[in-house]
Amino acid sequence: MKAKIFLMVVCVLILSNGCISQSTKQVSINKANAGTTVELRVGDKLEVSLEGNLTTGYNWTVESLDSTIIKQLGDAEFKQADQNQNRVGAGGVILYRFEAIKSGKTPLKLIYHRSWEKDVPPIETYEVTIMVN
Repeated sequence: MKAKIFLMVVCVLILSNGCISQSTKQVSINKANAGTTVELRVGDKLEVSLEGNLTTGYNWTVESLDSTIIKQLGDAEFKQADQNQNRVGAGGVILYRFEAIKSGKTPLKLIYHRSWEKDVPPIETYEVTIMVN
């Protein structure tokens, strides 16, 4: 009898966990979303895609975020635009991925700059507000 109850509890936990993971979503934003509020739920993934060209020395860098609310998943990734595939020096997009880990509100600010130019302002800034429910 105890084994049946244990098995039933395990099944309920597995099924409820499956329901939770199915409700998470992938949200993709880009330059057009600058200045907006992006609403996420805990567990949702966020992908930020911004145009850039690493061969110029410029790169997007996360300037500020509350890492207790959203965490960065891995390093940024550069992808050449399809029409520029295999062209040396061609631009593309820089992708940042995040996961919502706790309810709250945080600004997400990225800057486009050359990391070694310390007293030079960034040539571009990207900001959104992240609201995690």
